[in-house]
Amino acid sequence: MVLAPLPKFEVGFGVVGVGNIAPVHAQALASIPGAKLRAFLGRRRDATQAMADRFGVDAMVDAERFFARPDIQVVTIATPNGTHAELGARAARAGKHVLVEKPIEVTLEKAHALIGACRQHGVSLGVLLQSRFLPAVRLIKRAIDNGRLGRIYMADAYVKWFRPRSYYEAAAWRGTRALDGGGALINQAIHTVDLLQHVAGPVSSVFGMTDKLRHSHIECEDAAWAVVRFRSGATGVIQASTAVAPGFLRRLELHGERGSIILEGDEITTWRLDNRGEEEAELERWRAAQLTGGNGAPDPRHVDLACRERQLEDFLDAIREERCPAIDGEEGCRALEIVLGVYQSAESGAPVTLPL
Repeated sequence: MVLAPLPKFEVGFGVVGVGNIAPVHAQALASIPGAKLRAFLGRRRDATQAMADRFGVDAMVDAERFFARPDIQVVTIATPNGTHAELGARAARAGKHVLVEKPIEVTLEKAHALIGACRQHGVSLGVLLQSRFLPAVRLIKRAIDNGRLGRIYMADAYVKWFRPRSYYEAAAWRGTRALDGGGALINQAIHTVDLLQHVAGPVSSVFGMTDKLRHSHIECEDAAWAVVRFRSGATGVIQASTAVAPGFLRRLELHGERGSIILEGDEITTWRLDNRGEEEAELERWRAAQLTGGNGAPDPRHVDLACRERQLEDFLDAIREERCPAIDGEEGCRALEIVLGVYQSAESGAPVTLPL
């Protein structure tokens, strides 16, 4: 497949899927210079047309025609998790760059198949894990990389959110093994699991449990717990749930020999380190600007567009500069592997060593 040259000033996007996250893609693209949404691809004509009319673009239900459009250079996949590899590979075969929603897929085998398809056809692959682009997360990451926290003792992730029964009933794929890949851990908590390994380093083992506390009608868990061991020797805890009413801000806690840092929601609420460095000055500027993001604890529609916009901009820059995007397929597999390790441990009742 010979790729058409990427337009210098305008890049055409097509969005596959017209569910809850589809308008978020469209809204983020609207604010990025050089990005132009061309069309939505859906299965149902009425829902696809309604979404397309909302954003003034084409509605398509013919996948073959959609993927063949020469004015679409990037396809974003906003469909159930277990369909990402199939649709992404189809886009790659058509010579389109591919950007998929989190998680990259529901199994490592399918994730690797998607990565392989994009490599084979010479297109870029990105995974939307936009929380890494939060100013607070970038500051925490830089501080840890600069040794400000010293040796990390404990690193914990807590996602105690709430989803009503109607959330699961609105889309039959939610909470299923085949199309969601699991429940609260893989769907709601994966952003924070990704942040945990992004800032604290690779995970070497997990020991997990899952349960259905409130939503007994779904196939998979609405609560998960795991003890985590990092390669560095640090330990940690992961808690994830959609059964905790009314839903609370996610927390990322980091404790080391030189102090502690806590992220709540998208904001740093605790920053206590032994010595002052350049990061403190940036933290003060960040707080003064009152940069805050969305809160998905009670409602999945509350998302932070700014981080998604930053990741989309990075993806476009990566294509133009012929480099890997900040979160490529391999990066997208890291959080998925931790989640799958927890699921395997919950089934076996024994710790699971990573990599799988």
